[in-house]
Amino acid sequence: MGEEVKLLGTWGSPFSSRVIWALKIKGIAYEYVEEDLSNKSALLLQYNPVQKQIPVLVHAGKPICESMNIVEYIEEMWPHTPLLPTDPYDRAIARFWVKFAEDKGSAVWSMFYGRGEEVEKAIKASLEMLETVEEHGLANNGEKIGMVDIAFGSILYWLGPIENTIGVKLFEPHKFPRLHKWFQSFLEVPEIKENIPDRDELLAAIMGEEVKLLGTWGSAFSSRVIWALKLKGIAYEYVEEDLSNKSALLLQYNPVHKKIPVLVHAGKPICESMNIVEYIEEMWPHTPLLPTDPYDRAIARFWVKFVEDKGSALWSMFYGRGEEVEKAMKASLEMLETVEEHGLANNGEKIGMVDIAYGSVLYWLGPIEETIGVKLFEPHKFPRLHKWFQSFLEVPEIKENIPDRDKMVVFFKRYHENLHASH
Repeated sequence: MGEEVKLLGTWGSPFSSRVIWALKIKGIAYEYVEEDLSNKSALLLQYNPVQKQIPVLVHAGKPICESMNIVEYIEEMWPHTPLLPTDPYDRAIARFWVKFAEDKGSAVWSMFYGRGEEVEKAIKASLEMLETVEEHGLANNGEKIGMVDIAFGSILYWLGPIENTIGVKLFEPHKFPRLHKWFQSFLEVPEIKENIPDRDELLAAIMGEEVKLLGTWGSAFSSRVIWALKLKGIAYEYVEEDLSNKSALLLQYNPVHKKIPVLVHAGKPICESMNIVEYIEEMWPHTPLLPTDPYDRAIARFWVKFVEDKGSALWSMFYGRGEEVEKAMKASLEMLETVEEHGLANNGEKIGMVDIAYGSVLYWLGPIEETIGVKLFEPHKFPRLHKWFQSFLEVPEIKENIPDRDKMVVFFKRYHENLHASH
């Protein structure tokens, strides 16, 4: 096959992946060198002194830059398992579509890197690109994968995590049936399937640095953060904490309260559940949890503060004794009556920060009621609130990430007995 082949690339780069796919399809042995773009190696600067970018293919000591330029070099250098048709006209058509992908596909990256009006323009341009390809391009009819497939496949695979990150959905199967069918076939090609970054890891990398959540099963406060992360589609590592034997990690990240939940993002800890939810909202503004209008945002924050202040009565019902429990029950009823009369009318809109705050209170109220033998949240007394709550529980990100009620009741009863036996 000739002299040594070396590829300088970066994990998670669609441009590096294009070259990897071409090399794999051709069966070319190569050495891969992972580059840290925040600290570019002397090798990268030596081989690409003009742009100082990846990917760079080094063959027999000679560097070739620009992903699709590299793919065409690979095609010409190793013509077996061709990536371009043999007929000159068909080759010209293929090169036209590669150029189209290079020119128009840049809008996908602008969706990610742009701001405000730039993003809107990029979304429009990306849609136009998809519509054009749906109508005119990518009909390989089961033939072997080629250069055009490599160009568009990289765009479409990376489009998914970018859509998640900015909170839009462009590439929908019902809008682009031909393109979607082609893309699913493309992903099943062994050389692609075995050499494509994991989607969840890619999403986490695109969204930012590592996200870790320290929490406890059965905690309303941990669940608030989990719901927010799930609604935003943010990949994270969950660390279950044993509060009877707190980890060094928890004590390191929350030395003041020594409590869960703690969100750790890029090594920086954020504490207090609703404070964390607001951080998530500001850090990843797609799929918003707060309204865009400043007045509406202020009203939402008012209701979050209200539940934070008044909702504490629920926990007093559980932890208190005698007169404390009576006072807590009265305060809890007053809170429910106020919310029934004035709050939580989202009329089927997407779930937000207020819903997360109240949903956690109302779900945990059930096991607390059963544990202490009372019933406050009755449908006939709070019809609006009860209707809202049933809708809240059907939201997929909530329904799939909520502790089992029966297990919670067992846990709460046992904990309550032990708590009061020790007094």
